[in-house]
Amino acid sequence: MTVLFALMLSLSAHAPSPKPQPIELYGEVKEAAGGPGTSRALLMVEGGEYQLHGFAEPSENELKRLSGAKVRIYGITGDPRIPRGKHVLVERYEIVDVGDGTVPKIGQIAKIELNGGTRLLFVDAAGNAELLPEGWGKKMMQHVGAKVWMVGSKNGKDFQPLRFAILKTTEGENK
Repeated sequence: MTVLFALMLSLSAHAPSPKPQPIELYGEVKEAAGGPGTSRALLMVEGGEYQLHGFAEPSENELKRLSGAKVRIYGITGDPRIPRGKHVLVERYEIVDVGDGTVPKIGQIAKIELNGGTRLLFVDAAGNAELLPEGWGKKMMQHVGAKVWMVGSKNGKDFQPLRFAILKTTEGENK
């Protein structure tokens, strides 16, 4: 029995590592507890789940902040920098549904001096800027530069957000 066990260990230690391969997946992101004080992003797909990893863009924290959204993930499986198993190194993602089939706009919060005061803007990925309601200044000024997704509609001159989420803060990933 001991010889058989040693042989199995020897064979498994010399098994070739999977080669990195591109992968495209669609599913819903969930944040799962990983251990004391840690969590991880999982992509729930038909037939299972994949653990999502980010190194630079997107970061691990940004991927966790997608929790609840349905996304299309573009990445690599079998990358030697991540553990074996159903893991994906995410190169980019698209949010395709944040509820009720709604596709949000992705962009950043910016500020502008206007009529003697400071106003916040939502600037989408294409560079289109829309004024946010005046009341947003007090509660969101510290998030200028943050990457966000937003769902809303035009209300006169202003863009009226109905829902939003901060994906990446300006202070790194402390928040």
